Amino acid sequence: MHNSLRKDKLLAVLLAVSWPLTGFGQSVQRYTRATDRVTLTLADGQLVLRPLAENAVRVQFANAARPELPELVLTSPATVPAFKVMETSTAVQLATKQMQVQVDKATGAVRYLNKAGQVFLQEQPTTRLRAAEPVLGEANVVAEQQFLTAPDELLLGLGQFQDGHFNLRSVTRQLTQVNTQIALPFIYSSKGYGLLWHQYGLTDFNPADALIPLEKQLAAAPAGQAVDATTSTGTQKVAQDQATYSGTVTLPAAGTYAVMLDLGGMGNRHYVAIDGVACIDHSNFWLPPTASAKVTLPAGQHTIRVVCKANNTPRLTYKRVDELTTFRSPNAQLLDYVVFYGPQADAVIQTYRNLSGQVPLLPQWAYGFWQCRERYTSSAHLQETVQEFRRRNIPMDVIVQDWQYWGKYGWGVMQFDEAKYPDPAALMQNLHAQHARFNISVWENLNKESAIGKSHVANNFYILDSPWLDLTNPAARTAHWAAINQHLFRYGVDSWWLDATEPENDALHGKKLFVGPGDFYRLTYPLYVNQAVYEGQRATSPDKRVCILTRSAFLGQQRYGTISWSGDIGGTWDTFKRQIPAGLGFSITGLPYWTTDIGGFFRPGAGQYTDPQYNELLMRWYQWGAFTPIFRVHGYQTETEPWKNGPVVEANIRQLLDVRYRLLPYLYSAAWQVHQNGSTLMRPLVMDFPTDTAATHQAYEYAFGPAFLVAPVTKPSVTTWPVYLPKAAAWYNFWTGQRHAGGQTVAAPASQTTTPVFVKAGAIVPLGKRLQYTGQKAADTLEIRVYAGADGRFALYEDEGDSYRYEQGQYTLIDFAWDEKRQTLTIGPCQGTYPGALPRRVFNLVWPSETTGLGAAFGTPQKQVIYTGKRLTIKR
Repeated sequence: MHNSLRKDKLLAVLLAVSWPLTGFGQSVQRYTRATDRVTLTLADGQLVLRPLAENAVRVQFANAARPELPELVLTSPATVPAFKVMETSTAVQLATKQMQVQVDKATGAVRYLNKAGQVFLQEQPTTRLRAAEPVLGEANVVAEQQFLTAPDELLLGLGQFQDGHFNLRSVTRQLTQVNTQIALPFIYSSKGYGLLWHQYGLTDFNPADALIPLEKQLAAAPAGQAVDATTSTGTQKVAQDQATYSGTVTLPAAGTYAVMLDLGGMGNRHYVAIDGVACIDHSNFWLPPTASAKVTLPAGQHTIRVVCKANNTPRLTYKRVDELTTFRSPNAQLLDYVVFYGPQADAVIQTYRNLSGQVPLLPQWAYGFWQCRERYTSSAHLQETVQEFRRRNIPMDVIVQDWQYWGKYGWGVMQFDEAKYPDPAALMQNLHAQHARFNISVWENLNKESAIGKSHVANNFYILDSPWLDLTNPAARTAHWAAINQHLFRYGVDSWWLDATEPENDALHGKKLFVGPGDFYRLTYPLYVNQAVYEGQRATSPDKRVCILTRSAFLGQQRYGTISWSGDIGGTWDTFKRQIPAGLGFSITGLPYWTTDIGGFFRPGAGQYTDPQYNELLMRWYQWGAFTPIFRVHGYQTETEPWKNGPVVEANIRQLLDVRYRLLPYLYSAAWQVHQNGSTLMRPLVMDFPTDTAATHQAYEYAFGPAFLVAPVTKPSVTTWPVYLPKAAAWYNFWTGQRHAGGQTVAAPASQTTTPVFVKAGAIVPLGKRLQYTGQKAADTLEIRVYAGADGRFALYEDEGDSYRYEQGQYTLIDFAWDEKRQTLTIGPCQGTYPGALPRRVFNLVWPSETTGLGAAFGTPQKQVIYTGKRLTIKR
């Protein structure tokens, strides 16, 4: 005992010893090892390496004493992994079981190696921190780090952007939170690593610094008409007038250049033409302040034309594309980033979630269909709409109340105006009796003259000189939930729509917050908002799952039961197409639940209901929506109910909803894997086919859970669609059953009622009964589809559907395994139990083929088994 204690004390002393380095004149002067880190003293500051997991290391650098900042992202307790520290003649090395980190003695630059000693990422030697003007009286530095990027490297992530970029290598972006844009400073590389840039303020990714002077032209572009548009203070007339700017730039050398347009604020037009050829061309009632493009140009002089909203102040910059990936944060207090290594994407994301919070299961009904429009106007309107869905046998689980239900109480006040909503409790009872769940819009910029607002004013809960609540203040978060609980949740509200959580129009810039200067925390507001509601509801009602739809997000937000959507986008083919890489860029950052306004938020006028061109776009969007994590329709000043567009569209939507609801056992089981094993529902193909270059570069295809490949049709008037099938044993067309070899592009049938969807050989897909809402019928009979051609497994997950008792182990798992060689399906013993678990099941086994192309239709069982929880082996 005493000898052991002496050894422990000796070890503690040794761990605190500082070792001077051999040699002289080096950037790295000495290093110190502690139990959880290695600290290196460099000529210009201290570099700290902290192993967070066997495959994750955090790097921090400060010129002086390292400031203590609130930890908003990496909040989960983690055991420090075992690590070794070694010194060579040229480097100091930290090594865990899965990765090595080497610091070059001469330059102080860091490089990262896998356990086989192969470099997968390395810093470019640079000045990590630069002096900057104080922010609201607090010390400020510019944090910047450059990384060498391989020519064949694919980089994905950074959140949800409307610029259409998929591979972010050499792309220029500015990370701000605004309507339709979600900034998440995390990238995943095809080299198998993830990089989390741990800054809370604005960040420039591959910044373009060379300015192209622009001159405003006297003649403006054709003026658009003023339109009604959603703003943070209600519906307002927003001028659509646009101005034209011109300029020239002389390039010393031919090459590929990144061009960045910064409007200085939200706009309605991004247009940049170089020598008469447009390289950026987006239009919408709202557009983010920035957009970028990569263009290949010859040396010499080039003419520039920019078109934007007349009251914007456009700034155009450029840079020559190089072999570097750069992060720069102009408002920082130290350099801070985390490197994760997989090499599998799921391993990277699982470790990230282990450190920042796991994804809770949403209630089962959240995976059904959400009916939303701008807006329902009364209790009667809501109740009658649900009645009509039920009368027409159109599946639906969630009815959504958009804004302005507050009426007389003033903007954003979370109270029902009794004139239109006389009895909220009775409304909830009526909707629940019709087996619908209720979601409602909540804002954080509520009327200061209301009773709730006056209370917040008295407690200094608003940001100074701002309409927004300062939810960086814990007391303000508590008060915000208390008001939501008193005026909404206690009546039986099921789910929350937290709108404008950026907050709208980059509203933290230049403001003083409870936690510090807003510019230091410019990206984090949505995290605080969702924390307030998630923690508030869980404390109030621990058995009812939190389900939040929110317009913005930040790193770590997955732990708060949130779904993000792509904001107030337009209803055009171009916008529709750009949502696919936007969603993939969001999902790869570790936040799995995402959706869009099916049909677009801003839509054509009254003619949309009978316009065949718009109806075609609407149908293609629905076809895609059925295979996205959350299936939801919405539209501005639009009646979005399926029957409004006529009987043909209604019938087609009903068919797609049938597909979605039959897939619920598959979806819910896949959601369990998201919660438990770091999985992701909407998967860029690099996640599952990392060595297939043709697959990894597909910007408009993705895997949907473990079985499906989805390739949405994004052009009008087509009947076939090219689909690249990744290298795998085989692929089956979900609708026809036709089998194709992997590693090729096929012309897939794409009728007006279906989008191309394929199923991988070896997949096992459980399908349920046709439903009008989740839980309508007992899941005592399932169709189990086995797609032969390769070995495969699937775990069928089930629980109560809307409680947190699964966190205490109350759920069941049934493992299915297909052995291709033996042509046998093994159904494992049922693991676990929960209240209401079925003791007896009927499994109808189907092996799809070209003669049994099924889609969502019920297959003729080739085998039928009775399952009572014991292991079964079935020969095909």
